Amino acid sequence: MSEAPAQGRARGRSPAPIAKAKVCVPGGHPWVITRPHLMARLEKGTRGPLTVVTGPPGAGKSVVTASWAATGHRPGPVAWVSLDEPDHRPDVFWDLVVAALEQAGVADLPRRTGHGHDMFCARLAFTLSARATPVVLVLDDFHPPVGSALAHEVARVLKGAGPVLRLVLTSRSDPPLPLHRYRLMGELVEIRSGDLAFDDREVRELLAHHGVSVTPASVSALRRRTEGWAAGLRLAAMTMEGHPDPDGFAARFAGDDRAIVEYLVAEVLDAQPPEVRRLLLVLSVAERFDAELAAELAGPDAGELFADLVRRNAFVLPLGHGWYRYHAVFGAALNLILRHEHPAASTPLHRRAAAWFGRAGLPDEAVRQAVLAGDWSYASWLVIDGLAIGRLLGLADGRPLAALLGDIPDHAVSGTAEPEPSLVAAAVSLARGDDRACAEHLGRAEDLLAGLPDAHALPGRLAAGLIRLAAIRPVRHEHLRDLVRDLDRLLAAVSGPESPELRALVRYAHGLLELRAGRPGHAARAFRDALPATEAGGDLQRRRCLGSLALAEALQGRFRWAADLAAKAGRLPEVSTLPAGRRVATAHLACAWVALEDARLDEAQVELAKVRVANEQVPDDFLAVLHDLLTARLDIATGRPERALTVLDGTDEDAAELPWLRRRMRLAEAEAHMADGAPAAAIGPARDAGGAEGAVALARVHLDRQDPAAASTAIRPVLTESSAPAPVRLDAWLLDACLAYRTGDHSRGRRSLERALRLGEREGIRLPFARARGWLLPVLERDPELLRPHRRLIAPLVPAGTRTPAAPEAPAAVDRLSAREREVLTLLAKMLTTEEIAAEMYISVNTVKTHLKSIYRKLAVTRRGEAVRRAHRLHLL
Repeated sequence: MSEAPAQGRARGRSPAPIAKAKVCVPGGHPWVITRPHLMARLEKGTRGPLTVVTGPPGAGKSVVTASWAATGHRPGPVAWVSLDEPDHRPDVFWDLVVAALEQAGVADLPRRTGHGHDMFCARLAFTLSARATPVVLVLDDFHPPVGSALAHEVARVLKGAGPVLRLVLTSRSDPPLPLHRYRLMGELVEIRSGDLAFDDREVRELLAHHGVSVTPASVSALRRRTEGWAAGLRLAAMTMEGHPDPDGFAARFAGDDRAIVEYLVAEVLDAQPPEVRRLLLVLSVAERFDAELAAELAGPDAGELFADLVRRNAFVLPLGHGWYRYHAVFGAALNLILRHEHPAASTPLHRRAAAWFGRAGLPDEAVRQAVLAGDWSYASWLVIDGLAIGRLLGLADGRPLAALLGDIPDHAVSGTAEPEPSLVAAAVSLARGDDRACAEHLGRAEDLLAGLPDAHALPGRLAAGLIRLAAIRPVRHEHLRDLVRDLDRLLAAVSGPESPELRALVRYAHGLLELRAGRPGHAARAFRDALPATEAGGDLQRRRCLGSLALAEALQGRFRWAADLAAKAGRLPEVSTLPAGRRVATAHLACAWVALEDARLDEAQVELAKVRVANEQVPDDFLAVLHDLLTARLDIATGRPERALTVLDGTDEDAAELPWLRRRMRLAEAEAHMADGAPAAAIGPARDAGGAEGAVALARVHLDRQDPAAASTAIRPVLTESSAPAPVRLDAWLLDACLAYRTGDHSRGRRSLERALRLGEREGIRLPFARARGWLLPVLERDPELLRPHRRLIAPLVPAGTRTPAAPEAPAAVDRLSAREREVLTLLAKMLTTEEIAAEMYISVNTVKTHLKSIYRKLAVTRRGEAVRRAHRLHLL
């Protein structure tokens, strides 16, 4: 009788149709050669869990892996997934993986549902782990972003599937998986670009496939000149087919070598009709080209020639959407020939290309062509008049423009009376962190702008104001307010290309003014006003605005809204701008805050690490203080109050100029003292904080000091203050419930607890319940009617099927731990994984798991963190 499908599978959604070629091992080519040493490495790698093949494009990663999959020794069936950029979305990715596994013969696989990927990944890992024989999964061209959900899910499935799943990844760089752990355990085989480089035997065999026979010395010369790069070698072999002097060619082969240029002239270029030859040369001034640009540079009759050229010439490579490029070696050679044969033609061609790209709305190429023509004034004018200054300032992806204009010469700035080069130089200096040079260039630009008519000076004045807005950090509130007011006026008056990133920046600045002034409600409205302008302004601006809006909502205690906004920000990619790899601190800060309030402490830790990196790259004192505040609260939540107090002490001075933020720091200080067992020390910070938050903190102190009457007096006004933020009201109701249950007033306790649970459910706040689990879980266990509607909120605090532990006021006695169990517990407290503990103690992973189960049972806990905290309380560590 066949097994009934699991309930989760029955509800799974049907995947979109998948091209069979994406989930099959690619077919071989006649020119593919056998590479036994790489076959052996792949065979060795697939005896363990993880094999990583990395190298640059054209290094032969996919070819050698496909060759092994088709002919090598495999431990089981091979499932192959060929990934493109869009395939790295988790929904598309996992459908491809399931299709590939089914193509390889793996049956009864789960399907995705509409409730996220966590449960699907768990079911997939469980299904694979139940197999009797291994299966190899090849993910070809796997490159998810660092820290992405997809990378985490793949790592989770690999770990959960156990020894059955053998994962092979090909990528251009190290995939964002915990490679160091697998390397430490000896479970990782790595094949790098150096391993993929061809040796002399392989070069000789590749040439033989193309019917080329040369001496061993020529083979070595060719291998040295190409550094064993597979694509370059094949290009050389293709060119050498039928060559009268292959040895001579091999000895001279190099992309920028004059001998190669001479060969291409004699063997390729001179073989073309004159009109095709001319077209080939003039197109070499552009990195990419289409039929319209060909007509602009070579004349209106170039259309038919161009179509024939891209159809027949192997050195013209399609880019899609009608665009093409030359192979790098061929393009460089053609450009060298053009400059040699027609030295006066290059500059006019670059100018014409610049004008054409400018009219086509392609500013990057337009600026590049103007720079190559030596026309820095025109290049700068394109940036300023095109309202593209924001890209140089990092408001959108400005890498292409920054690379082109980063070396603007001094004479191009000082030798002209036009303000645009000075503005560009100021923006470039600011992006590099050279504030002094930025100020000098900006001052000169503003002097020049002062002498221009308003109609001509508007784009320049707007650019100058935006540079000042980006440059002033830290800034006095009134100065920032005046600057933003001026920018509002200029944006309303200027005409030109729509630049949503500029408008988004100014509206965003309005929000920052309100946020730093301690008015998160006003800030949220400003960020919402800015949000529509970010739609076309780039992922950086939208991510930053969403993150700041989420942060403003979190500051108001609206965590359900903050979670939704942070999730939207998280779905946008990190945008690598100047400085390279910059993260958006506000987005990660909001994610960390939401995760902390939802008691997802590991996730909060990860997000705070990203905030720290972001703030190191683009310092912001305000965000640094918020980072420290959340770090301290996370330390308290994870049982490290001493560390929290150290963090708070180091940031007290930074928060002094922001009274509202200083109040929050004092509240965290009071909470840390309470967690550290020093309620007397918490009284001062709680009183300094004042307000409803301070009243709740004082009530907690009185409760800890066994003074329920004082606690009740402190908390009573907060219970009726509907304007207090949700977390404050929730804490108040939870404390009132605790007081009532302790004094035997179960009716009042139940009412207050129910209010707290409803509020936590509505706003997505779980941390106060986690802090109160000692008395809360026994109460809920005795009151299933109260627990039932809020089980989703409480469930993460106690795993399903586990009996609620006793309250910490009267901890249950524990069985004595053995010496071996104490050693495991000590390593557990040092944050080591199960595998790392096994390696440290020279025992198996299963033995460690057995010890952990015994420790959990004896300590009456169910999780690692609980075990460590309980061991500390019981003085076992």
